[in-house]
Amino acid sequence: MDRPGLPPQLLPALQSTASAAGVSRLALVGGAVRDALLHDQQRDPWRHLPDLDLVLEGSASELAAALQRHYGDQRVQELRVHAAYGTAELSFDGVLLDLAGARQEQYPAPGENPVVQSGSLERDLERRDFTVNAMALELSLSGDREPWLLDPHGGQAHLARRELAFLHPSSVAD
Repeated sequence: MDRPGLPPQLLPALQSTASAAGVSRLALVGGAVRDALLHDQQRDPWRHLPDLDLVLEGSASELAAALQRHYGDQRVQELRVHAAYGTAELSFDGVLLDLAGARQEQYPAPGENPVVQSGSLERDLERRDFTVNAMALELSLSGDREPWLLDPHGGQAHLARRELAFLHPSSVAD
């Protein structure tokens, strides 16, 4: 996936390290997916990505630690792990990465922090707010194929029509 501002070695490094760290699936989610589709299909100008959001089936903290062990402090910086939420933040080759274990969330009350449980990539996409944010580009861990789009809730059609559609009734309550 060749994009301005995205070092060409970044995704292959993530893919190979994720595979070695026991991750079973890895996917780009959020703004990177939405903006890539807008650029590729709607010919919108490419926007600089402030960060990349990745969801994985496995441990975000273990993947972050494996990246740091393998690539060192020169390439992996600003590592912060949030164990209660199964997430990690880091800068890798100058790109901010937000790693999150695929999860399900329960909110005790609107506005409170969620209670997090591990889940599948599909379940993680179900918990999002809008259909255009519930898409993912799954990355091959073996690097033998191009990323493929997961769009279980019709986000691509809404994006083409420039519509924001709530994914579920509690999209904004949570």
